Amino acid sequence: MTRKDNLKKRYVRSVIKLGNSKAITFPQEWTNQAHLVEKSEVNLYPIDNKSIIIRTRDDDEEEETVLRIDSKEWPLKLMKQALISAFKLNTDKIFIKYYPENESLLYELLIESRKEIIGLDFKNLPETNEFFVNFLLDTRKTTFYEVLIDLANVFNTIISHIIEGRKGNFDDLLLAEIDRKYSLGTRILITGLSEYPYSKGFSNLPVIHFLGNRVILLYTRDFINASLNLQNLPTPIIQKYAPLLSRIPDLLIQIIHNYEKVSLELISQFQDYLTSLHERFEKIEVNDGDGNELRIRNIINYFLSIFDNFFDIGITRLIESDIGMT
Repeated sequence: MTRKDNLKKRYVRSVIKLGNSKAITFPQEWTNQAHLVEKSEVNLYPIDNKSIIIRTRDDDEEEETVLRIDSKEWPLKLMKQALISAFKLNTDKIFIKYYPENESLLYELLIESRKEIIGLDFKNLPETNEFFVNFLLDTRKTTFYEVLIDLANVFNTIISHIIEGRKGNFDDLLLAEIDRKYSLGTRILITGLSEYPYSKGFSNLPVIHFLGNRVILLYTRDFINASLNLQNLPTPIIQKYAPLLSRIPDLLIQIIHNYEKVSLELISQFQDYLTSLHERFEKIEVNDGDGNELRIRNIINYFLSIFDNFFDIGITRLIESDIGMT
């Protein structure tokens, strides 16, 4: 029997539990022929709900190329050329370290660079004070979840800057960023529409999961648009409502982090937190003669009403899962 014949042999393996994961073992005959040893890496390619291709990594398989730039070492005037050069070299990932004094300037530079560099995309990584830059030539290189998180982080940035008194820093640039991210999210939803399960009895209509994603994208953009109106309010009125305002982006980000793993426990926690926000809002003493206070209360009321709609989507998804429609 030739080696080629051996490789075509059919093996049957049982799935075993390994911690919180599942695992299978490979026959020794196959691992010997594939030159697999302990800690060897393999690539997994899910084909459909019954098929997975497992391939060994080629010895000459290219590693991901990563460029790290410290903005204290690189003059700002050379940064755009560095991005252009990285694009020409097909660099996979770029991390630009920023500092409080140049964060806004780098943000503007990255926005402007999109006009010259095809597919340039970036996101802020506040936990490491870095901008992550890569080049997207199609929607398959990013996910809907990443788009939502990016938009939520923009919302968080606006609220933080308004509370800190840094109003209008990103005004026009942020509007361009919002529109681009929103368009990307819409394209991802449309191009991935065939992947959604279909409603029982309606072969031409997707279930609420797709529609819920669409609504979440719309409302996340609405959070941002409404927050921009806060820039025109005087600082004292902003500071009065700052403790409540600061909690709203945090809740939005937590919802997006958990929106694909809805559970009754999470929904209950969300409801309790949302109720506490409503109660905190109602306890703030209102100056009836101040039109600015009426404006900020209307905006906060709008934020809370959006969260009420998210609650409805979460319940629907939970029921959708329980009756087997996902």
